[in-house]
Amino acid sequence: MFDSVAGAWWLDLVFMLGLLGVGLAMILGIGMRIAAAAGTLMMAFMWLVSLWPDSNPFMDDHWMIALVLLITAATGAGRYYGLGRVWAELPAVRKNRWLI
Repeated sequence: MFDSVAGAWWLDLVFMLGLLGVGLAMILGIGMRIAAAAGTLMMAFMWLVSLWPDSNPFMDDHWMIALVLLITAATGAGRYYGLGRVWAELPAVRKNRWLI
């Protein structure tokens, strides 16, 4: 399924921009819910690409990274170790709580 789009320049660009967005959001502590959901989805796709026999399908680093993303978003780590508290006070974020 992935062979038809493997190596396409536009897909590589979108993928790298997505990783950049997830990484910046997690580092800055803003938009962590969206970043965790998008990052988990990206990790699931990367896991699907590297299925057995290349790697262990049950204990894989992609699942560990996804778990860390979800835990940091669920615990609100951005409020304590990032700009999450300032981000949550913005008027647009107050109206749209899903942006936290």
